[in-house]
Amino acid sequence: MKKMTFDPDKLQTPVTVIYDGRDAASVGEVTFLESKNKDGVLAFVDLSASADRASDYGVSAEAVQEQMHARDASGQLFAGNEALYAAHAAVGLAAWFEMCRLPGFRSVGTGIGPKN
Repeated sequence: MKKMTFDPDKLQTPVTVIYDGRDAASVGEVTFLESKNKDGVLAFVDLSASADRASDYGVSAEAVQEQMHARDASGQLFAGNEALYAAHAAVGLAAWFEMCRLPGFRSVGTGIGPKN
């Protein structure tokens, strides 16, 4: 499945977040997103124990080890920052995530700060 550029107006929920549970940054992000997932618009799939299931979600285990992925209800697949953007948008935090992408800021997990 082709990776898409994220457009918040075209996002269809639920969004499945596909991540590697051995990666501390991914686990931190998932923990944050779970706390914001009040309406159940996100589902989470940890492939660390079942990498053979990666193809069920249209990704490879190697790709998920490198970066988080997300797939919306229409089948659009997003990777890396686009996946994070989609997940944040699904729980109503698109504006917050967009702020983190402004020049002069960096986003690591759920924190923001000035670029070094």
